[in-house]
Amino acid sequence: MFSHENSFNRFEFVRMVINKKERRQRIIETVVTTYMETGEPVSSAVVAGECGLGLKPASIRSIMKELEDEGYLAQPHTSAGRVPTVKCYRFYVRYLMPEIDLRSTDMLVVRRAIEESLREHDIDLFMHHLASVLSELTDLIGVVLSPNFEQGIFDRIEIVNLGGSSVLLVLSLKSGVVNTIRITLDRVIPRWTLEETARIITERLHGLSVTEIRNSIDRYLGDVHGGDLTLVEIILGKSDRIFNFSDDRNVHIAGLSRVLSHPDIGPYDRSIKLADMFEHKNEIAEAFRLASLDTGDVAIHIGGRGPWGSVPPLSLIAAMYTSGTASGAVGIIGPARVHYPKLTALVKYAATLPSHFFSTS
Repeated sequence: MFSHENSFNRFEFVRMVINKKERRQRIIETVVTTYMETGEPVSSAVVAGECGLGLKPASIRSIMKELEDEGYLAQPHTSAGRVPTVKCYRFYVRYLMPEIDLRSTDMLVVRRAIEESLREHDIDLFMHHLASVLSELTDLIGVVLSPNFEQGIFDRIEIVNLGGSSVLLVLSLKSGVVNTIRITLDRVIPRWTLEETARIITERLHGLSVTEIRNSIDRYLGDVHGGDLTLVEIILGKSDRIFNFSDDRNVHIAGLSRVLSHPDIGPYDRSIKLADMFEHKNEIAEAFRLASLDTGDVAIHIGGRGPWGSVPPLSLIAAMYTSGTASGAVGIIGPARVHYPKLTALVKYAATLPSHFFSTS
C-alpha cells in the first residue's frame, strides 16, 4: 500500500517526464520550422526566444545536445547552431506538423493553369500543366502520374482505315481514356470487314480489365471465325503493345532546372546525379506509387535508399487519385528542407483535380 507521499512522488515523476517530452518536442518543432524558413543553423538563443518555454539558452543548449546525441539534430560546424536530420524531419512530419489550408490565391493559380486542358479534354496537356504549376508554385519538381489503367475496364475498339493498307486501332476504356495504335497490313481490307472485326472483338472483350485481356487474350479471341482473321491474328500477336495503357510517357515531370538551382542541392556532381535519376521515369513512377499506397491521404517520404538518401537527402510529398478502377498520383520532389505543411496542402488539393478532369471528359 502506497503512502500519500509515495503517490505524490509518482505524480511528480510522471509530470516531469511529460514536461521533458513536451520541451523536447517544442524544441524540435522550433528548430525545424526556423530552419525551413532560413536555411541557416539554429542557435540555442534563437530557440530560447522562439519556443515559448521560458528556458534560458543554456538549458535549451543542453536539451539540443541530447537531441544531437540521439540523432535528431546535427551541428555542421563547431561554432554553428544545429540543423534537423532526416530522423528529425520524419518525427516532425509524423507527430508535430500542423495541418493548414491552401491559400485561395494558390488554388486560383492551379485552376487557371489547367483551364485550357479541361476545355480541350486533353489528358496529356492536363497532366503536363498540372506538373508545371506544382513546380512553379514551389520552385521544386512537380510530378504527375497518369492513371495506371492496367485495371481499367475495356469498352470498345474501333478500326479506322487510314488509306491504303494502314489502319488505326482505337481502344477505349470505360473511364474515357483512349489508346491508339497504327498498323500496316499487307493488303487493303474493306471498311465493312474492319467494322465487323471491331464489332466481334468488342463483344468478346467488353467489360474485361486490361490485365485480364493481356493475360488471357487467346482465351477470348483464339476461336474467332468472323471478320478479318489475319487482322485478329495480328492483334493477338501484338496484344502486349496494343493493350498497353502504362508506359513512361505517363510520367509527367516539370521543374528539374528549378530544383537544381536550390541552395541545398549543392555541388555540380550532386546535380548531375539528380538529373540522371530523372532520366529513368519508371523509377520515379514506382517511388510515387509506393509512397501513395502507404496512406489514404498525403504521403511524405524523406531520405531512403539510393539517390533519395544521398547528401543532401531528397523528400517526396505525394497523394493518390482515382479514376474509376484506375489510379495515379501527384506530388512534389525536393530537398529535405522544404515547407512540409504548405506542400502537403498543395498536393492534397492537386490530387482532387485529375478525378474532376476524368469525370468531365
